[in-house]
Amino acid sequence: MQTPTNILAFITHQSLSTYKRMHSRAPLPARREAEKNNRQKQGVVFVSRSKEELQEARGHVVTSYETLQDQQRQLTHWTPNTFLWGSYTDRRKRILRGHRKDNLKQINTIVLDIDTKQTDLYALFLGCAEENLPDPSLIVETPRGYHVYFVLEEPMFISPSTGHRSLKVAERIADNMKQALATYVPIDTACNPFGFFRMPTADNVKYQSETKASVPELIAWSQSYEQRQQYSAFHVVHGGAQVRQIDQVWYQTLLQCRHITSGHYTSSRNNTLLTLAIANYASGRSYDEAYDELDEFNSRLEHPLSLQEFRRTMASAYSGRYQGAKRTYIDMLLMQWTGEASTDTYGSGWYKFKKDRSERQRSHYEEWETDILRYLELHTSSTCAEELFLEGSQAYLAEQFGMAVSTLKEVLKRSTKLVKIVKGRGRGQRTYLASRAVLFAYLLYVRQERVVHATTWKAMVEVLVTEAPFPVNRLLAETQETFTRWATRVEQHFRSPWIC
Repeated sequence: MQTPTNILAFITHQSLSTYKRMHSRAPLPARREAEKNNRQKQGVVFVSRSKEELQEARGHVVTSYETLQDQQRQLTHWTPNTFLWGSYTDRRKRILRGHRKDNLKQINTIVLDIDTKQTDLYALFLGCAEENLPDPSLIVETPRGYHVYFVLEEPMFISPSTGHRSLKVAERIADNMKQALATYVPIDTACNPFGFFRMPTADNVKYQSETKASVPELIAWSQSYEQRQQYSAFHVVHGGAQVRQIDQVWYQTLLQCRHITSGHYTSSRNNTLLTLAIANYASGRSYDEAYDELDEFNSRLEHPLSLQEFRRTMASAYSGRYQGAKRTYIDMLLMQWTGEASTDTYGSGWYKFKKDRSERQRSHYEEWETDILRYLELHTSSTCAEELFLEGSQAYLAEQFGMAVSTLKEVLKRSTKLVKIVKGRGRGQRTYLASRAVLFAYLLYVRQERVVHATTWKAMVEVLVTEAPFPVNRLLAETQETFTRWATRVEQHFRSPWIC
């Protein structure tokens, strides 16, 4: 791994002066050579010695890497993105001035904040792979969580003459990255990605690679992500006066259930919570209000979801992918846990999976794949072997996805994100379908349990493949080699690898 000083230069793209302007300990020839190399206008970063000082805007302005190296052990926070200038509002030069967005010189990195340590960092890399994002460049541990750095290949320079266009583009990319990855790990979506973050040190850097993110590729990804968000797998059928889903009888009925458990096809705890959360989102309720109510609901369950799974499900419901809870799933949940279907008329509009593809302007296979993956996200779970997959005839599955059987076959043939097992022939043939991401997440989940008992990766896989019931054993056998390659590539950059 690089030294902390080299890491800071790596992140900031050499946008500070090499040596101090005054009182430098560097030899004069070295300073003169550095001045020749630093011909472009250099910027500044802001630093602070504690979170308490930072909350009072106390700190100081740094213009050189020499100063950063000298003071690094005493500093706790810094701005990894470079500003044009910095000064103070008081005579003692303690209260910072200039750390605002319109004073940014350049965007060096997009930093995301994971606000809890109760998370699996490998799920972050899984999210990057599934969302077609680059791997992080750096992960810094904080007292309460992690700061995830995506260092850019080339900085995005900010110019007032263009109306800070680059800053607006960077903010949009960062917002989309936060939304996309929040379904995998608990990203703080309100955190300013261009503000203060923990200073990287030899002790708190948990992951480091030479990976940098291409700005043109991030822009293209962001545009594609927004298009996917606008294209929804659900649509609303209106009919009559508007009534919020959370005010309907079915919602209140499910909310009172205590005995909801895992292991029930399409009707598990995860699906119940996701349906309730989507109803909150569709009813215009804030995330915090929904979180509080459903957290109480989860706590009252005889077998509640883990905090990580609860937060992941809530983030998924509020990701903007869904417009409302689907009627057929509501009825399945009610039949499973109350024994009765809903008596609601759904006059305010109920939601169903899109089936008439001819109405769409585009019918690319990527969109079909997105439909299937979203359906699987809603109906499978990565923490329960019995809920890893969907099963049925291809005609049945195609009907659930709202597509022709021939289209489903072609999507499965092309897709690298879907894993299928076929058993039997003719009318008795069954297809077992799973998301690669869900299978990866399940392997991570099981690995966390087994590593405590010092079980090797090889031994764990052998047990899963030979002893797990069908089709779980076959699905994992199809996936484990790809997973091993992925995990080996990722964890070689971790300070403490533990998977393979």
